Amino acid sequence: MQAMKYIAILFLATASIIAAEVAFDQMSAKSDGKVITVEWRPTIEKGIRNYELERASSGEGFHSIAVIEPKGAQSTYRYIDENALMKGGNNERILGKIYSYRIKVIAYDNSASYSNIVSVSHSVSGIRRTWGMIKEMFR
Repeated sequence: MQAMKYIAILFLATASIIAAEVAFDQMSAKSDGKVITVEWRPTIEKGIRNYELERASSGEGFHSIAVIEPKGAQSTYRYIDENALMKGGNNERILGKIYSYRIKVIAYDNSASYSNIVSVSHSVSGIRRTWGMIKEMFR
């Protein structure tokens, strides 16, 4: 009976060491008209194998776009999503589409948890739009 008690205590201690613990101080996404920059900073980062950044757009589900290794608590992570705003092979930009991002936190025991979702709308300034139209006239 005493042996079972020690085994249970050992199991619980091991599980608490392996379990992931993360708390995000901030998470944001912003578009500059060319790319979307996603930033986040964890205040606690313990037992994490990696982060998977996931993106969804209007009417689509989330899918993984990047795997990022943890750097330690209080580190600021930044991912520049250059592919979100592309419409196809001709590099035409999509206007007015809303993109959502979340972080899948994967622990060493392969369990996963998710951050809150942040969304950003892509818009192009009037100057950039006018310059794009002028360039098209001379192609």
